[in-house]
Amino acid sequence: MWEAKAAPGQAAELERWARAAVRGRDAEIYLGRGPSTGLVVVLLHLGVEGSTSAAGDPPLPDPPDGLIAGSAHAWQFERAPNRLDRSDLLG
Repeated sequence: MWEAKAAPGQAAELERWARAAVRGRDAEIYLGRGPSTGLVVVLLHLGVEGSTSAAGDPPLPDPPDGLIAGSAHAWQFERAPNRLDRSDLLG
């Protein structure tokens, strides 16, 4: 998962950049708006058979200067099994 907060006045341009950056990839784009945080663009990369692994995909390039406030963040996620007890995986 990749997340970045748009710089003031740059929400539409950040969304355009994000769409171009993931063109040709299996990805979903989520746009979030908070009362005081502005637009946040989150890209969820979907891998084989609906997993959230982006294995094999090159990382996203850095957005152009001035499009984001702060820095972009990326995390690796995996789908949780359909069972409640994960103590064996969590230690």
